Amino acid sequence: MRKVPLIFQGVSEILEGPELGLITLTDKMKERQITIVCDKAMEYQFGLRLNPKNRTDRLLPEVLTTVVKQQGEMRFEVLISDVVDGEYRCLLVNESTFESLPMRASDAILFALISNTPIYIDYNLMMRQSVRYSANANGMAIPINALSDSMLKKSMENAIADENYELASYLRDEINKRKKSEKKNSDDNIDDILNNITGPKDNNAKDRPTDDDDDDDDVFPF
Repeated sequence: MRKVPLIFQGVSEILEGPELGLITLTDKMKERQITIVCDKAMEYQFGLRLNPKNRTDRLLPEVLTTVVKQQGEMRFEVLISDVVDGEYRCLLVNESTFESLPMRASDAILFALISNTPIYIDYNLMMRQSVRYSANANGMAIPINALSDSMLKKSMENAIADENYELASYLRDEINKRKKSEKKNSDDNIDDILNNITGPKDNNAKDRPTDDDDDDDDVFPF
């Protein structure tokens, strides 16, 4: 996998919207950026670490990071590998054993900030999700597939209120696509459960001869 190193740039608050924050990450040249949505509590945690006046060495993330470092040569990296239904998929990878653990993206970035762990993103994902970076920009562009369900709904309501029906239609299509995906996953899970109980369905069963091949085949046997 081709990976792109990312640099943490900061966290900003979403104005005139839900109480959420946006984590900004850029490439090393500060040409492209991706943004990751975090909740208000996580935005506060980042704020604690970004203020040099705050003492955080006794907080749990810092203490656990110190414990890990005391175990010897254990090197990690944070890898952003995919985005699914508004959520970035993130892994904490042990560089020595290549073992990995899934983490919520905002937690992984906070861990990287505390422990000075490198952050990477899959190259193709970076090319697909990133936008041009501007340090002095008043707003911030976020790909629609990186918006949470609640943000999609709120954005659609705002678009309708502003009579921006083209945008509202685009957001509605994304919401419907996610609903279809959720239903398919739910149906697949049900099929897996039933297969484990009864065995897989035999699609050729209808072609086999039966001892009772008459006109009552469609009648349910009580």
